[in-house]
Amino acid sequence: MNFLDNFVIPSGVEHAALLNILQILTMLIFLPFTGIIMGGTILSVHFNGKGIKENNPLYTRFAKNIMDKILVKRSAGFAFGVLPIATITIIYSQFLMNAKIITVNFLAFSTLYYFVAIIFLCRYKNSFLKNIPPNKYLIFFRLARKEENTEESKNEFIPSLSGHAYLGLTAMFIGLFLFVCGTTVVTEPGRWNTTGILKSVFSLPVWMNYIYLILASFAIAGAAILYLFFIWQGGVKDLNEEYSKIIKSTIVPFTLISSILQPLFLFGGIVLMPASAMSSSVYMYVVFAFVNVLIICNLLYGIMKNSELRFASAIFFLMFLTFTFTIAKDQLVLGNSVKEHLYAVNIKAEEYDKQKEALVITNTGVDAEQIYNQKCIACHKFDIKLVGPPYKETVPKYNGDIKKLSEFIYNPAKINPDYPAMPSQGLKKKEADAMAKWLMEKVNH
Repeated sequence: MNFLDNFVIPSGVEHAALLNILQILTMLIFLPFTGIIMGGTILSVHFNGKGIKENNPLYTRFAKNIMDKILVKRSAGFAFGVLPIATITIIYSQFLMNAKIITVNFLAFSTLYYFVAIIFLCRYKNSFLKNIPPNKYLIFFRLARKEENTEESKNEFIPSLSGHAYLGLTAMFIGLFLFVCGTTVVTEPGRWNTTGILKSVFSLPVWMNYIYLILASFAIAGAAILYLFFIWQGGVKDLNEEYSKIIKSTIVPFTLISSILQPLFLFGGIVLMPASAMSSSVYMYVVFAFVNVLIICNLLYGIMKNSELRFASAIFFLMFLTFTFTIAKDQLVLGNSVKEHLYAVNIKAEEYDKQKEALVITNTGVDAEQIYNQKCIACHKFDIKLVGPPYKETVPKYNGDIKKLSEFIYNPAKINPDYPAMPSQGLKKKEADAMAKWLMEKVNH
């Protein structure tokens, strides 16, 4: 049982269908965005360190530009990173209401880690400095840097201390792992009661899915950098040949290698998937994702060989499409895994709706027995046939559906040819509701 069970209500069939659509849309925001943040920050930290080590301002500029492009504002980090994972947690808590599984707990802690990660990564982004005189720069960073002309150095970006980046990335990697644990253990309903934290941590399917998402994050981060630096709104300003060469010579291979390795773990996760979670549609989406990756690799190879940067837009779009296919596959797997449990939840939802309707009707303040004595008693008895049929014969046909009986009382129509049509009694809606509930209680007790 998860800790959110006391705060959610059971979802009916229609409600569950809406939640399923909402979850797909939320995943389409969460996974690509956080993937770009994760992969982009790793690249930024790498080039920030390289800029310090080699005393090359272009590497430092590249490190800062990456963070400026992928994490525009802290509010964007919370809106597209933290809020979606919180929403996913709530949706899972509805799907898994009263289930003895730790999925929701994993997702809740994942949300906290992503929250922490965004805070630290924003601090790292804002820690790049500009226009600091060389002597202060030397004192602050304690670097053995040669004296430079002030006019040349005043437009350089000062390398950032990467401590906040390391803390943010650590939190993000932990958050992603917890997310994968939560979404993977749910695929084995037969082991819900026995799957604990240790079994989840050392589960091979969990690690397969985790590594796949890391590789997908690296790949889409590389694709985003190529698109944002060379295509989006005309690319980065003052992108000279040397700066452009640095980007292409590092980002393209990084993205290509990440993409090439993805299918290995994608298919590995499918092979380890329980048979109960699989379907022909799941295989179909896996094939779509695989074909997409092959096309991406081909386009990246074209950039490496011919510097065809016009392919950057197509690569970024196809990366996002690959995430879409993977998310659709995962959602089908989830649906197959929780099918039986969700059926039980739907039944509880129907019972909850009936109780809610009964509570609303009880609070109307209408005297149903008085309405019966004034308007109904001339034609109806409970166990005797008069002008109309006895209530003990008609009311049970509604199977406890107070709303349906209320609608008939409010707007009657001829149903049984053996009896005349019931005329409208001119009741208000709340009076019809109260009358339906009163009849149900009298007949069933």
